[in-house]
Amino acid sequence: MLDLLPYLILALVAMLASFATFFSGFGLGTLLLPVFALFFEIEIAILATALVHFTTGIFKFLLTMKSIDFSILLRFGITAGVGSYIGSLIISHLGQDVIFYDYKVFNQIFKVEVFNFIIGILMIIFALIELIPSFKSKSFDKKYLPLGGFISGFFGGLSGHQGALRSAFLSKTEIEKHVFIATSVSIAMIIDLVRVSSYFQMSNFENLPWKMISFGVFFALTGTFFGKRYFDKKQNVNIRLLVSVFLFLIGTAMILGFI
Repeated sequence: MLDLLPYLILALVAMLASFATFFSGFGLGTLLLPVFALFFEIEIAILATALVHFTTGIFKFLLTMKSIDFSILLRFGITAGVGSYIGSLIISHLGQDVIFYDYKVFNQIFKVEVFNFIIGILMIIFALIELIPSFKSKSFDKKYLPLGGFISGFFGGLSGHQGALRSAFLSKTEIEKHVFIATSVSIAMIIDLVRVSSYFQMSNFENLPWKMISFGVFFALTGTFFGKRYFDKKQNVNIRLLVSVFLFLIGTAMILGFI
């Protein structure tokens, strides 16, 4: 039963996340990364998440491609691709086993690796973007779209957390809901394509949890299918809140060395 637990958790999160995020602008990768990080080293978790996110993104792209705003896509997407490449390169130079700090509590030693600390901090930051009203309501002028693309792509390449910033920049461009979703999905595809290609150059394919990745893809696609048909954006407020709290807790656990 314990052997099935990771698969059950992944299936539940992947399906519900895809269902809830199809129209919310809140990335599937943001939800899946903490789940994979519970069972695998953070570098493997990031690549596994990227593969599920990218595969699901292809399906979303095919469903929404007719509504893409190519003007915004070019202004945001090109710099997003550049940022994604730079972010993914940084991962390969961080070092997997470098200890950032350690401490002792009740004779139990907790060690925090540099990589885990950085990813944990990023999780907390992006959780706060959703939890703090002043951050959540932040809007940006269209002239900052290339900058927004680079920043979103950079953090996407570094940790997979691209959705919150991308939504912050694109949601205030006064485009219709379906155009916003289609364009956002296309930009995510660019970021994913760049970072997945870069990740593969520095990772050992044999170490990847292919069964869990395939499992995650199947249930993410299932959630996407039903999300496209039934999701109502007015229902996603509580979901975004729960996701942000979960992200904050996992990020805190990572910087404390608990996982």
